[in-house]
Amino acid sequence: MVVEITKVTSKPDLQTFMALSTTLYRDFEHYVPPLALETKKLLDPEVAPFFKYGKAQYWLAHKNGEVVGRISAQIDETQPAEAYGNAGLFGCLDVIDDIDVTRALLETAEEWLRLKGVERVIGPLTMNLNGLGGLLVEGHDLEPMIMVPWHPPYLEKHFEHLPYEQCRDLHYWRLEWSSTMNARYAERKKLSRLPNGYEIRNLDFGQFDRDVEIVRGLYNTAWKDNWGFVPLQPEDMEGLGTEMKPFLKKEMGIIVERQGKPEAMAVMIPNLSEITADVGPNPTPLGWAKLAYRRFFHQFQSGRVILFGISPEIRHSVGGAVIAISIIEHMVAWLLKLNRKSGVIEAGWVLDNNHPLRNILMQQGFQISRTLRLYDRPLSSRIGK
Repeated sequence: MVVEITKVTSKPDLQTFMALSTTLYRDFEHYVPPLALETKKLLDPEVAPFFKYGKAQYWLAHKNGEVVGRISAQIDETQPAEAYGNAGLFGCLDVIDDIDVTRALLETAEEWLRLKGVERVIGPLTMNLNGLGGLLVEGHDLEPMIMVPWHPPYLEKHFEHLPYEQCRDLHYWRLEWSSTMNARYAERKKLSRLPNGYEIRNLDFGQFDRDVEIVRGLYNTAWKDNWGFVPLQPEDMEGLGTEMKPFLKKEMGIIVERQGKPEAMAVMIPNLSEITADVGPNPTPLGWAKLAYRRFFHQFQSGRVILFGISPEIRHSVGGAVIAISIIEHMVAWLLKLNRKSGVIEAGWVLDNNHPLRNILMQQGFQISRTLRLYDRPLSSRIGK
């Protein structure tokens, strides 16, 4: 049966597009759909931050009278030339287990990008590397984690038969609470203090907007020379200051300063999937009531480090390594203070070749838990069969 690809041009089309992953994957045991409200904030051009500085097009795939897949193609106008070269992006790739559908969707996205003048395509990225990056290839059976995409295992197999190359792997590193880990960590010698002149502090909720901007600036400075770097825009941080702020504790944000100048930072956010997983993408009135109650009374057992950075001036120094270790020790201390029989921190994503950070995480007891893969290919030829 022929695969038909149609452009998303109307609000009903957009609603179908945004809800499609929930429809396609509802029978998978380990898939937990995000709230429709959160999906809207990520994908709806009227409210999504990406569309303030980028452009995108969406498509739906039809077969046998049913919608069986979706894809996006996008141009991020803040993307530095050195990030991926003259490359466009594809994302939102969710399909049934039919490689012909995947192929047709990718061909459509590629053609749109060709007409925009780009020479290479990379993805999946929704909507860029600061959003949901990569195709899940390891960790399908883990509980959901905030801002981590989920894909069925067959999608990786589709790419094995398409002219795409593995580009980079993005790893999530996980530390789980256990009585053994708790005892072992309590016995370990901790850093007694930071290098002379450095001070560590938590987020200041009285100056929250200021601290969010400090975090954004440090991130952009710390990561600008790394592969795939795309600077965080003020719009990208809006969610941290609105949706996430009520759930944050001051110790979830760490800023290291020297004589008042920020030199390093880390931000961890609670795993909101703990309170949303059982209410579905479109909660009933009772579901919303549950969320309202949990917002005030739920004690989170897991969280994700979403931002971490050390200024280039000290990153490769002994002092920089000490600061990095100290920050992670503070995060681990948060986990141990839960004082329960569970608890998880995930640090992600971390590039496959970021050996200094990987070594520090391993020293602190973290292990790789999830891997998300990026694929790319030049646009000099069509996919074909």
